[in-house]
Amino acid sequence: MKQNSVLTIGTFDGLHLGHQKLLQRVIEIGKAEGLQSVVLSYKDHPAFVLRVHPLPKMLCPAVLKERELKNLSIERVELLNFTSELAKTPPLKFLQEYLIPQFQPKVIVMGYDSHFGHLRQGNYQFLCKHSGELGYRVEYVEPLLYEGKPISSSVIRNLLLQGQLEAASFLLGRHYRLLGTIGHSNSQGRKIGFPTANLNLLSPHQLIPKNGIYLSKVYWQGNVFFGLTNIGCSPTVKQTGIIEIETHILDFTGDIYGEYLELDLLRYLREEKMFHSIDELRAAIKSDITTARIMLKEFA
Repeated sequence: MKQNSVLTIGTFDGLHLGHQKLLQRVIEIGKAEGLQSVVLSYKDHPAFVLRVHPLPKMLCPAVLKERELKNLSIERVELLNFTSELAKTPPLKFLQEYLIPQFQPKVIVMGYDSHFGHLRQGNYQFLCKHSGELGYRVEYVEPLLYEGKPISSSVIRNLLLQGQLEAASFLLGRHYRLLGTIGHSNSQGRKIGFPTANLNLLSPHQLIPKNGIYLSKVYWQGNVFFGLTNIGCSPTVKQTGIIEIETHILDFTGDIYGEYLELDLLRYLREEKMFHSIDELRAAIKSDITTARIMLKEFA
């Protein structure tokens, strides 16, 4: 027998503080009324199917979204493949033929921009209209504001692209995290005395923040390290113009090629520069490491 639930539905890209406010309400209702807390979301951003222009980059790949939702104490997480067929599904059909039979919702919680179904018609007003006949109630959660405007994934994306990492981290409620595997490097870092791990993102759709040097935190096989991450094209030693994510892990000498790794960006230190010589680049890296070790005291 399926358990009755309290449910919310949305993209939830980033799982920022605004999302967390709504999710906490879901959890509160679940505990108070003995209902299973359920989040229905998507593996990829719907914009990739809807061909919205410009396409937004994702803050939260599916594997991280599912993990963070469970860390927030959501009991059941369902991530759908957002397809063109799903995008064309009328909201009433989706509600009657999928959502209600699958999840038995007694309460559906919606935010100011929550919606589903064809042309985004499945919103708070739509759900209220059909609540009596279909046997659920609807709760509305007001948006959480930042500088007078609702916190949104779009705001956070723009902050990251502008290098305003601390503001983005504040709105996310955690540090921005990149996920991927360590790929081939041309060993330029090793040649000048600072070997780097070159991160290939797990999702090609994940947002890469502004080019520059970052203080970072590295998670690998249950181990935690700190490092300096360069996002950019390393113009002093490379001429490809290709944006890469390279991390010099402090106090680490192992070989992690091919390994899965997660990377938190803690602070934006400076912009990427074109130096006149390798010696000038080496001196700058040494200075960055000194700065990083001083800053690490606040993360100890």
